[in-house]
Amino acid sequence: MDLNSDRQRVQASILMYLLISVLMNLAVWFWFALHLHGPHIFPLGGYRDRFSDLLLFSGKYQVAKDPRMGNYNAINGTLFPRNYPPFGVVIYLFLLQVCAPFAVPVLLVTVLSAVLVACTLLWRRVRSLEGYRWYMGTAIFATGFLGWGTVQVVLRGNIEGLLWIAVCLGAAFFARRHYKSSAVAFAIASCVKPYPVLWLALMARHKKVREVALGLTTAAAVSLASLLAINRNPLRAWRFITGKSTFFQDYIVALRPIGEMTGDHSLFQSVKTIARVVRNHGFNFQPIDYTVQSNNPLAWLLYRIYLPLAAMIALIVLYKVWNKPVLNQIFALSCVTMVLPLVAGDYGLILLLIPMGLYLIFLLEDVAQGSTSLSTGNILWFLLPCAWIMATEPLLTLHGVFKCIALLVLLAASISIPLPSTLFGERTA
Repeated sequence: MDLNSDRQRVQASILMYLLISVLMNLAVWFWFALHLHGPHIFPLGGYRDRFSDLLLFSGKYQVAKDPRMGNYNAINGTLFPRNYPPFGVVIYLFLLQVCAPFAVPVLLVTVLSAVLVACTLLWRRVRSLEGYRWYMGTAIFATGFLGWGTVQVVLRGNIEGLLWIAVCLGAAFFARRHYKSSAVAFAIASCVKPYPVLWLALMARHKKVREVALGLTTAAAVSLASLLAINRNPLRAWRFITGKSTFFQDYIVALRPIGEMTGDHSLFQSVKTIARVVRNHGFNFQPIDYTVQSNNPLAWLLYRIYLPLAAMIALIVLYKVWNKPVLNQIFALSCVTMVLPLVAGDYGLILLLIPMGLYLIFLLEDVAQGSTSLSTGNILWFLLPCAWIMATEPLLTLHGVFKCIALLVLLAASISIPLPSTLFGERTA
């Protein structure tokens, strides 16, 4: 293959991404099949954790609830978790009460249907381009349905999948210049979890001030309506959903059970995992490492160190991407929201599908047609971390750490390699 041709370099790089993803998945599942009758770690997490992010809060019988699921008296049957915005609580109430006993099927059908629609639209968008090959369609659908973020959303029954739908709609509207619709979609997403508000900040950077104001107004209206749906007195509803939370003590300045840390790819939790490995001189953990250690002195120390470090990283990223093309900004925004939060479960990786889809359009519409120059090395600087992040891997101790490293590599690419695209009007078709 002549890699001096722009089109063939793009094709070879995408094929390499697909082959790496397939080989990693096959290796993990082949190993699992060989160890069915011995001690092993199920590649996708423990059986008792299936749909637990949703069903632990169920006050009604649910068809998919495993009777072996842990009995956590603090949250069992509480209908919703603390620390969620009001709209997130309403979503839990709707799924667990209105949709009972089919909360899990309703959630999964909604999310997977949205993934199918998004993959189909992306495939239709790129298949008419000259550089398109059949295996690119395979890569689109395989990544959409078998990507690690999607798999974790499905297995854990996490409403991050619904958040992804809103962000995906917002990004699609943004790319099509429908800025008001985009702002409303981002606003609704930020009412489920707060970090999508950074997409509104991205719109503000591009001087869409009226649209951002519309988004903020929408977010306020949705939040108020959600409080009123919970209780006629919004202040009482707010006190009811916040309650007395121990999240800070039990998650932020705590050392969680070492097995639980494997599914968290945030930089902060990765640092805590590495610190515990160093403290134990390897992976021979003590019995206490398999329990929650609230208000731990080591966690407090790392927390005080991490806050200024995270602020410095955020400022550097902001400075570096401020005048970069829109696709760079979207990649950087996505990576920042996945590594800098104090807690970041692997289900959040589903959001990476959005910049990956936009990057594929860019490769085929701009790089493969010669309007933008990008070396093979720079193409792979984006694709190889994405292959690692999206592939199925065993939930071993350093799983989350490796995901975090891959995201940091991807973040470095986003602030270093300009990606001017026709899609966002930086190139003319």
